[in-house]
Amino acid sequence: MRAIIPALLALTLASAGPSNASFTEDERALLSQVSVAGMMSTIEQLCSDDFNGRRAGSPEHYRTVDYLASAFAECGLSTLDAPGLDGYRQPLTMRYALVRSKDEIKAILSYKAPGKHGTAERTRSFSYRGFNGRGGLDLRSEVVFVGYGIHDPESGYDDYAGLDVTGKIVLWLAGQPKGVKLAGGVTGAHKMAAAYQLGAAACLVCNPSGAKDDWGTNVGLSGSIADFPCISVDEKIASELLSASGLDLARAASQGSSPPAGIRGAKVRLQVTPVYDPGRRTYNILGALPGADPEVADELVLIGAHYDHLGSTGRGQVFQGADDNASGTSVVLEVARAIRGAGLSPRRTIVFAAWTGEEAGLVGSNYFAANPPFPLENVVSCIQLDMVGAGAPGTFLTTGASAYPDHYRHLATSAADLGLTLKADMVLGASDHLAFVRRKVPTSLIYSAGEHANVHTIRDTPAAINLRVLESSARLAALAVWRAADE
Repeated sequence: MRAIIPALLALTLASAGPSNASFTEDERALLSQVSVAGMMSTIEQLCSDDFNGRRAGSPEHYRTVDYLASAFAECGLSTLDAPGLDGYRQPLTMRYALVRSKDEIKAILSYKAPGKHGTAERTRSFSYRGFNGRGGLDLRSEVVFVGYGIHDPESGYDDYAGLDVTGKIVLWLAGQPKGVKLAGGVTGAHKMAAAYQLGAAACLVCNPSGAKDDWGTNVGLSGSIADFPCISVDEKIASELLSASGLDLARAASQGSSPPAGIRGAKVRLQVTPVYDPGRRTYNILGALPGADPEVADELVLIGAHYDHLGSTGRGQVFQGADDNASGTSVVLEVARAIRGAGLSPRRTIVFAAWTGEEAGLVGSNYFAANPPFPLENVVSCIQLDMVGAGAPGTFLTTGASAYPDHYRHLATSAADLGLTLKADMVLGASDHLAFVRRKVPTSLIYSAGEHANVHTIRDTPAAINLRVLESSARLAALAVWRAADE
């Protein structure tokens, strides 16, 4: 889950102790099928090394997809008959980071320059934490020196006059010439924008002593234009790149003169680390128990939870995500198993979902809500589960009580009959329920109250699951879903 924060004031619903409520025969059969052992088996599998933290878009994530699709089939769920689905899988794409931190982003500049024993290959590596874009660049071009890199036709000063820099890597001096009045801006950002507009492929900025643009002398500079590198180089590198011309950049800058623009320099190769894949494939997993009553079978009850987590650390430590959110995923599967195990057939159709990419920004649930395989207005009740395996036994934070009272009464009466406590409208953080709330679908999130001390740490393991909390979560979800579907 992503930063769930309890509100300070909230309405508490349901009872604080065991209930004497009488359940129907179907409800007793349903509740008798809920198995903590079955859910723990699911959690342990999802947290195993084979799945390596279930980071959406990772190789291990695809193993998780196969496991969940098989689990949906074993529960006896039907696939949904809708375009764009592949069996139980709903394919989508997402942005996937290929680096664990910005410190891994590098720019590498390769070129030939004179040395003591003739021409030698030079390779320079730059830290590029400020890079903006997907990366994976591999540019090959000659360097063109463009003076101070100023393009200010309004004042009559233009270092690019008569030059075609399309596809070229431009090199300029930081600062500005002395004694020249300019109408436009001369900051590094202005210079970069000018180079981009004039078709350059990348920028190199030479920072002689005492001269700087607004970026100062930072190596890597700021990548405000995606996939348009702008790199700070020292005088030695700049001189090597322009060595054939004999231009002394340091002397020209110190004298405040304007070096001649248009000098052609070395042919270089500029590479930037792959930073992210904007179209990485991932999947939601969907299944259904078809409604048995023709009059309401096209009405839907939706229960879902995200199955992804954070992957592993750079040191190989795994974020297992047992509470967040193998617990919720196990409950979704257990509700399906319990209904099927009890031999029940709901009047309305129940749709079961395991969402991808929640930790990446609610990617899977938002995609589903924007591309539903059925009309969202057919959903009469939607329940989402996140972090329901730790905390205080018997008490749950929820949403949707005020906005959707007719939907919420199934949760409230189920909790009361089970002797559980609901704290209504107490979740302010981001989880998959938001994808449906923003589209006016009657929705509630179930989140176990109390401390979740291990969230987003390597300590969130199956051993830290509270079995009483997990069982209560499954009984509450199963009863509420069944009542909404069979009403």
